[in-house]
Amino acid sequence: MKNSKGIRKPHVSSSSTSDRRLASASKAASYLHSSIGNSKVTTVNKPTTSTAADWNPKHFRLFVGNLGEDANDALLDNAFKKYESMSKVHVPVDRKTGKNKGYGFVAFADANDYLKAFKEMNGKYIGQHPVHLKRAESSVGKKKHKK
Repeated sequence: MKNSKGIRKPHVSSSSTSDRRLASASKAASYLHSSIGNSKVTTVNKPTTSTAADWNPKHFRLFVGNLGEDANDALLDNAFKKYESMSKVHVPVDRKTGKNKGYGFVAFADANDYLKAFKEMNGKYIGQHPVHLKRAESSVGKKKHKK
């Protein structure tokens, strides 16, 4: 790789786990920094273990990002159980490694609980990491159009 003056810069690559995780974390952080007010949407096309029929299409869903390796459905459920209308939680797990994918979803039947949870829980620690919340929209209850 050459800079603007034509001087060759060495390409530095590291295969250490911490460097890869740091790079992944910074990429994920830049992706997750939009809020509900920005009207950006995270689309969930294919749930990993739960089926689309498991999620009520009328419920409000939050994307919970930056979950640590210790996160699972029970931890997420425990963190959001104070919101009465919380109806479902899910932390996808990689089929090959058995580890969580670092994000999850929480569904609420009531819009007020959904907004309250977003305001109160965004940036709070769930397990080992502070979480980043976004509005999640899925194809639950929507027909897919074939081209």
